[in-house]
Amino acid sequence: MRVLAFLFYYVLGIVGIALISTMPVLFQDGAFFNISLYLSELKRLFIMMVHPSDWVYFYKGHPEPIFGFLWRLYRYSMTLFLSGIVLGLTLAFFLALGTMYMPRWVKRMMERVLHLFEAIPDLLLAFGLQILIVWFYKQSGIIVMDFATVGQDRIYALPILTIAVLPTVMMYKVIMALMEEEMTKSYVDMAKSKGLVKSRILNIHMMRNIVKSMFYHSKIIVWGALSSLFIFEYIFNINGITWAFLSDFRPFVTAVILILLFTPFFFLYQGVETFVFRDDSMMSVPTVRMNHFLGSISLKGQGKSFKRVMKEFAAHFKNLKFLAGFLIIGTMLTVSFIHTFTADPLIEQTILIYDENGKLVSANPHSPEFVFLGTDELGFSIVDQLLVGAKYTILFALFVAFLRMIVGFILAIPFAFFFPPKLQRGVEKLVDGMHFLPLTIIAYIVLKPVLDFTPGMDDSTQWERILYEGTMLTLLVVPLVMILFGNEMKQFLKEEFVISTKVMGGSSVHLLWKHLLPHLSARMGIVFGQQFIQTLLLLIHLGVLDVFFGGTIIKPPDPPRSSTNEWSGLIGAAKNSLMTGNWWYIVPALVCFMVLIIAMQLIIAGIKEVQHIRVGVPIKRTSWWKGLLTKRKKEEQTSSSVREEEFEFIEEELARRRSG
Repeated sequence: MRVLAFLFYYVLGIVGIALISTMPVLFQDGAFFNISLYLSELKRLFIMMVHPSDWVYFYKGHPEPIFGFLWRLYRYSMTLFLSGIVLGLTLAFFLALGTMYMPRWVKRMMERVLHLFEAIPDLLLAFGLQILIVWFYKQSGIIVMDFATVGQDRIYALPILTIAVLPTVMMYKVIMALMEEEMTKSYVDMAKSKGLVKSRILNIHMMRNIVKSMFYHSKIIVWGALSSLFIFEYIFNINGITWAFLSDFRPFVTAVILILLFTPFFFLYQGVETFVFRDDSMMSVPTVRMNHFLGSISLKGQGKSFKRVMKEFAAHFKNLKFLAGFLIIGTMLTVSFIHTFTADPLIEQTILIYDENGKLVSANPHSPEFVFLGTDELGFSIVDQLLVGAKYTILFALFVAFLRMIVGFILAIPFAFFFPPKLQRGVEKLVDGMHFLPLTIIAYIVLKPVLDFTPGMDDSTQWERILYEGTMLTLLVVPLVMILFGNEMKQFLKEEFVISTKVMGGSSVHLLWKHLLPHLSARMGIVFGQQFIQTLLLLIHLGVLDVFFGGTIIKPPDPPRSSTNEWSGLIGAAKNSLMTGNWWYIVPALVCFMVLIIAMQLIIAGIKEVQHIRVGVPIKRTSWWKGLLTKRKKEEQTSSSVREEEFEFIEEELARRRSG
C-alpha cells in the first residue's frame, strides 16, 4: 500500500509539471489565457511523453536525442549542486557543534554575522567573489580560481563554494535552535546529574533526537538552493542545465528538465519519510476537530477589540529592532514618493561633462567620480533610477507578501478544521512536492510570455501586467503558506483551553475569532516578513533572467530594459556590467536590496522579542561587550571592597568565646 501511494504522488507530480510546462502557450501570439490552445498543447505534450521517437532537443536547429544531450549537462549541474549542498550542511554541522562549546557572547556574535550573510542576495555574493578574484589577480598576478567558463570549459571550486553559503547559514541556525531547545529537556538535566560530559550529551543523545528535524528542514534549504543554482550558472556562464532550459523553451523540453530535477529529490525525501520514518504513530492519533456549527460574529464590543489590536500593534514600536526596520522601509518609501512628485526631470540624463575650462572630461557612461553613483550607458542617473524604482519594489513585495499570508491563512481554516485526516495527509503530500521544483524557474515559465513585450505591439497595459505578476507570484506560494498555517492551527486545537471551550459549546467562529487570531497574530507577522524577503530574492532572480517587474521592453538592438525602473530590472539590465568594469551599474541596486532585507529582518526579530516577552521568555538585550565590562567592573568592586582584616575566622571566634 505504501509503494502504491508513493508512486501515485510521484505520478501526480509529473502531471503537475506537465500542466506548468505548458502554461506559456496560454499567451502565445498575443493571446491572453487561450484555454483551447493550452488544452491542445497539453494533449500534444502527453502524446509526446509516450512516443520516444519525439524525444528530441534542438541544438542550433538540429535535433538531438534529448536524454543523451541533456544527461551530460544535467550531471555537471547536479555535481555542482550536490557538492555545494553537502559542503554547506557539513560546515553548518561542525560550526554549530563547535559553537556549543563557546561562551555565550561568541554565540551571539556568530548569530549577528550569519544574519548579515543571510541578508546578502546570492547574486551579490557571486558578483562579490568574482570582483575579489579579479582584484587579487590585479594586485598579485595570481588567479586563485576560475570565475567564469568559456565554451565547453568547466569550473567547480567557485560555484560549489557559492552554492554552499546559503545552506551553511540556514542549517547552522536550524541546528542551533534545535540544540538550544533540546538543552531545556529533562533528559539533559538527568544526564548532567549522572556526570556525563557535555561532548557525550551533545554527540550521542542530542544529535540522535534532532536528526529527523534536521532532515525535514533540509528540504526547505534544498528548495531555496535550487533556485540559486540557476542564477549561479547564469552568472558564471556555466554550460549546464540552465543553458539547456533557456536555449530550447518548448513545453516538452521544460517538462523533461523539471522531471530530471524533481525525481531524485522526490525519491530521497518522500522515500525516507514513507519507508524509513514511517510516521504511523502520528496518523493513528485522533485529530482534534473544530466544532461543526459555525455560530455568528457579534459586532458588540468590536470597538474595544479594535482598540486592543491597535494597542498591541503600537507595543511593537517600543522595540528598537522593530522600530529601526520600520523607519528604514518607511524612509525609503517616503523619499521615493517625494522624488517622484517633485523631480523634474524624473530621471536626469547627462551626456557630456566639461570642466571649468570647457574641456571634455567625461562621456556617458559617467563613473561615480563625475556623477553621484554614476550613470548608465545612456547617461541616465543611477541614483534617480533607484529613487523612482524604490516605491515599485517595496510596495509590490509588501503586496505579494500580504496576499500570500491572507489567502494562505483563509485556506488553512477549512484545511485544519474540517478536512478529514486522510485528506489532510494527501494535500500535504501534494503540496510537499513543490519543494522539489525551483521556484525561480516556475515563475519564469508563467511570467515571461506576458512580461516580454515590444512597444506598439502589445495590448496589455502596465497595470494589467503588474496585476498578473502579483497574482502568479502569490498563487505559486499560497499552498505552502496554507500548509504552514494549517499545521499551526492543528497544534493550537490541542491546547487545553481550546478543548474546554469546545466542550462548553463554543462555535467555530468563536474559537477562530476569540482564541485563534490573537495567538497566531505574531506568527502571521513573522510569515509576512519571510514572504517579503523571499519575494525580493525572487524578483532579483527574475531580473537576471530578463523578466522585469511591470514588463520587459524589448527594442533591438538595445538591451532589454525595465518599464518601471524597479530595482530588479536595473540589476537585470546591467548584469554584465562587472565584466566591463562598470560596477556602479548594478552594485548600488544590490546594496539597496541588502538594506531592505536587513530592515525586514530587524522587524521579524522585533516581533519575536515582543512575543517572547508576552509569554514570559527572558530576553537579553545587553551587548556582549557590555557584559564583559559589567563583569570586569563587578570583579574590581569585589576585589577592592573586601579586605583581609574584615574576615572573621570561626576558629578564632570559638577560642575567644571559650576563654571568656
